[in-house]
Amino acid sequence: MTTPPDLLSMAQGVLDAQPFSTLVGARATRFTPDGVEVRLALRPDLTQHHGFAHGGLQATLADITLTFMGAAALGPSVLTSEFKINFLRPAQGDTLIGRGSVLSAGKRQAVTRCDLYAAQDGQEKLVATALGTIARADVP
Repeated sequence: MTTPPDLLSMAQGVLDAQPFSTLVGARATRFTPDGVEVRLALRPDLTQHHGFAHGGLQATLADITLTFMGAAALGPSVLTSEFKINFLRPAQGDTLIGRGSVLSAGKRQAVTRCDLYAAQDGQEKLVATALGTIARADVP
């Protein structure tokens, strides 16, 4: 059985192998079968013209988080089939945090959830929520 530190190390290895994830600075900070947390520093080059986290950045973090939860339920070879995101308020702070969970899982697909938080000085605000369908993939 894989222990949580092994899962966390594996998750970070996946992020490190993805050029786009390294570009935005995504870091896995928790990964268990019950939940995942992925963080990234909210740098000025990742914001939109008002200084808020760009919606594409938030969608990226949601996709990463949703897919990790799908992998926790279905195994490591998964792909995002679809997802939707609701932006609840402008995301501003120094850190963007994605926290995921599995809502339902079968043999071939899982429905997962991700809540996104913007953090500043230890205070977190919910800024977006996403739902996704993650499918088992026939990829190495």
